[in-house]
Amino acid sequence: MPKTQESTFAHVSSKVYLMVILEKTFYMGSVDTIFCFKMTPSISIIIPTLNEERGIIETLKKITNLDLDKEVLVVDGLSTDNTVKNAEAYGAKIVIEKRKGKGIAMATGVKAAKSNIICFLDGDGTYPPRFIPKMLQFIKNCDVVVASRLLKKEGANDCMNTFIHYRFFPFIFRNYLRKFKTSEPITGMRLMRKETWNKLNLRSNDFMIETEMEVKMAKNKMKVIEIPIPCIKRIGRSKWDASWGTLFKIRNYVREYEKYLKDLVVIRYTRLDA
Repeated sequence: MPKTQESTFAHVSSKVYLMVILEKTFYMGSVDTIFCFKMTPSISIIIPTLNEERGIIETLKKITNLDLDKEVLVVDGLSTDNTVKNAEAYGAKIVIEKRKGKGIAMATGVKAAKSNIICFLDGDGTYPPRFIPKMLQFIKNCDVVVASRLLKKEGANDCMNTFIHYRFFPFIFRNYLRKFKTSEPITGMRLMRKETWNKLNLRSNDFMIETEMEVKMAKNKMKVIEIPIPCIKRIGRSKWDASWGTLFKIRNYVREYEKYLKDLVVIRYTRLDA
């Protein structure tokens, strides 16, 4: 059972024993005092979004089916489509972030999260939520669990979109990828504790956040477990900034700190038991 997050007190006039369960809030009392205990979810799933009206539906459908005590936070960067409306329809808590940048959205989500266990997930349908329970099991034995599509490249040949993203681009950038201990250093699906996030002390506001995370995990000599997930076609248009400016920024950052990358301890699971 999750730990108690907070308790409040309510006064009743009659002397009775009472226990009511309502939306994970427990009321227990005797005589003339009722104790109310609000329970902390076992995991907070944080989804940064910007104009993902179709992808967020498929993502939240699959999260809803998970047998987990969870809260789902959609951190939206002022979408101009129906992203927020669709997320609300599936019961997600909406956090509006007026500042632009994925790194900012992730940090905002962590601050709003109630659980000590946080999982980052993109809202574009490319990351299968069904692997979250397995990641929760692994986090007991490491600092960070990362989900990689490049570990096995399952489904990479299913269509031109997945072939380009998970075979062609990794081949073009193979020299860059070889510098890292994890197979997909820019994966958007990661699970960790809040104290791990705080220890990383991340500063990037944009899509540099994952690269910085890899470097900081190595600098802090963290233990990482990497699991394979299938390659899935993205729903909607990509927001990733693939400009030469961004690519050079990432390259220069890696060159400056690549001496630390060798210190990262990564345990790879190429096969997951059901």
